[in-house]
Amino acid sequence: MLTWPRPLDNEHGVAMILSLMMLLALTGLVVAFLAASALEPQISRNVADAARARYLAETGIESGFNLLVNTSDGSQSFTSALAGATATAPWVTLINSGTLANVTTGGAAAETTFAGTYTVSVRNDSQAGDPTLTGQSNAGETLTTDANKIVVMRSIGAFNGATKTLEVVVKRQPLPPFPGAVNIPGLQSDTFINKTSFTIDGRDYSCASNCDTQSNWVLSGGAAKYGIATNTGTQTNIGRTYEANVESAVSGSSSKLASITGRSQTGSGTTTGLNTIAPDSSLNSTILQQYLDAVKSFPGTTILQSTQACPMQLTGGGTPTNTPTLTNGCTGATGVNQTLNLGSRTDPRLVYFKGDTDPSSLFTGLTLNSGIKGAGILVIEDGDVKNLGNFTWDGVVIVTGHYVGSGFMSGSNTTVRGAFVSSEVEGSENPGYEFYLDALASNFLIQSSQQMLDLVQLTRGTHTLTNLREY
Repeated sequence: MLTWPRPLDNEHGVAMILSLMMLLALTGLVVAFLAASALEPQISRNVADAARARYLAETGIESGFNLLVNTSDGSQSFTSALAGATATAPWVTLINSGTLANVTTGGAAAETTFAGTYTVSVRNDSQAGDPTLTGQSNAGETLTTDANKIVVMRSIGAFNGATKTLEVVVKRQPLPPFPGAVNIPGLQSDTFINKTSFTIDGRDYSCASNCDTQSNWVLSGGAAKYGIATNTGTQTNIGRTYEANVESAVSGSSSKLASITGRSQTGSGTTTGLNTIAPDSSLNSTILQQYLDAVKSFPGTTILQSTQACPMQLTGGGTPTNTPTLTNGCTGATGVNQTLNLGSRTDPRLVYFKGDTDPSSLFTGLTLNSGIKGAGILVIEDGDVKNLGNFTWDGVVIVTGHYVGSGFMSGSNTTVRGAFVSSEVEGSENPGYEFYLDALASNFLIQSSQQMLDLVQLTRGTHTLTNLREY
């Protein structure tokens, strides 16, 4: 009997076909793995290079910020950094191809790896959309003139073909005006001067070299300010003008009157005595508080808290030092015993003390002992300051707040070059003096110095970096 073949049951050659299919699939996988393994190092390199480029851009931001902090002019603006900006090229180069140090790896074959470059440029916030970026109006801003103390800085980091760009807004908080060498702009101007020979001088002084020696401070020919400037109007709790209240502390003493020199309020030039004690509306407690509120909001500002239970004291040495010891007389968690950097003329600092509100007016928020010196801005808020030792400051000293005053006590030696402020914000304080100069104070000298006020502009603590953009 004849039978027909059954081809569907014939499985000869199937193994070969399956083997070829598996080989083809494995070949594809191998090729894919090989391609991925070849690409992976490049991806890793690109990621690493991009990260290094960003670090370089951050370095550029810090370097550029240091340059801008040290850029100043008579109006406290960044205008001098904007020279050369044009409509087609608004960015002005601050740092052209700054580099990090080369890195050398040791071993049998030493290799030097180039660490990359950064380029930093700046422009004024004069473009139409800049108020959205900065949060401030740019009315009146031009490409080359900075009026609002705000600029935009860009840093581009480059490493091995990778680049990263960072942009930030740089803002300087301008000082309020200081119309006098001594300023008493608050709601009280109670003054006690029992020393007959001292120096309060509103004429402009500067120093070229060896500025620790007082004889090297000379008249610079700049605009003179009042010897003592007060608030305008009348002190309500006594019904006398702020000006007359200060004048009553020196009237009748020819020696005291001769100790106060400055701009004349009744004519041109300078004078001594009552005519250089004058009201001035350019500075009052509100203007001063607005400045301090802005400074306190800066992320780099450190507030040193002085309490009635643990009041702060600075203690220097026989030779005046700008790194005295800060203590508060307490132990444990509330105790403070540390060295505090008060700055120098090459590195001015913002030093901010905050005290307790004390209606009795007896709280001394900061006591100065022994030899202390510093430069920049010293603020004591809501507490008295008393100098018992040898104290020298280049820049601005501000005593302000509720129930406050400044006392220069028996045996003290005080020198402030720049401006001094004592501002009371409580109109009903009683008793208390905003300005107290003891008869037995060894020496007291406050000189107006635009040179030192310009130096204060270089304080890092009065500058901010905000609104970081990355691309």
